[in-house]
Amino acid sequence: MYRDAIEPSGKGIAVVRFTPTDSDSPEWVRRMEASRVSANQKVKAFSYLGFTVDHLVLPGTVSAAEFADRIDAFNADDHIRAIIVQFPPPARLTPLVQRLEQIKDIDGLLEDRSPHRACATADGISRVVIPVAEEASIAVVGARGFVGRGVVRLLKDHGLDVIPLDIGDDLRRAAHADIVVSTAGKPHILTPDHIKPHHRLVVDSGFTPLPDGTVAGDIHPAATYIPQNITPVPGGVGPIEMAVLMDRIIRQEADPELTPWTCPQAMFLPRTHFVETASHPGPTGRARQPLAQPKPPPQRGHDHGRDDGRTR
Repeated sequence: MYRDAIEPSGKGIAVVRFTPTDSDSPEWVRRMEASRVSANQKVKAFSYLGFTVDHLVLPGTVSAAEFADRIDAFNADDHIRAIIVQFPPPARLTPLVQRLEQIKDIDGLLEDRSPHRACATADGISRVVIPVAEEASIAVVGARGFVGRGVVRLLKDHGLDVIPLDIGDDLRRAAHADIVVSTAGKPHILTPDHIKPHHRLVVDSGFTPLPDGTVAGDIHPAATYIPQNITPVPGGVGPIEMAVLMDRIIRQEADPELTPWTCPQAMFLPRTHFVETASHPGPTGRARQPLAQPKPPPQRGHDHGRDDGRTR
């Protein structure tokens, strides 16, 4: 039903991303590849809803003046209803993201000045965590990063016990939490030293394309079968981010009364069920429980397929 209302209006979304330069580090090249995947999924998701999408790809060498002009032009265009700049942009251009018009910032890029408390990725993560967070401590790894800051903010808004961790901290503290969220973006940074059987939920928002064509999350493969529930990479946090963005733009442009989606509670055993040991726990022998994914708002009319790719 939303496509039928949105498509004739000619409303559009601007998605801006950057390409790496020949002198960029391999790590930056991988981050720009992740940004490319994310941007493509946003184009598909918004197109599915009936928006026109202006997908602007800028070279990493673009001047600050040109980038500012592009942002200003999108701000001035009444047909452009939202602007998303893929993070991270080149560091020298990051301050210019603050030129975004507030009402068009649907991804929380303006942070304290944004209409939204956090970016869509952080919002989606919090919606997955909150249903299983009663009387839980939550370790957030990467807490000083863009996504991590948003996760910490949203969880604290709900009065939850958050343990913020980042590079330089003793990440082994995550082993003592009830829930672990990793937004570090560092492949396999969390191992069986950090992930334990008593963890009722582990959320892995890492997405790092590797040279062999595979994708790595923040959780080491040896640790993925240890916790009671874990989000997969790819196909976990990415589709959830897309669902949040669609939720936000629909409520902004088509249905202000739409109730934001929530995630059903995953099953978990209480911490008292487990005996803590200092030795390597090894695989638990339990099949990890898949988390139910939110569905995009229902559509009627043209069938353009579902978007279940990975993002950010």
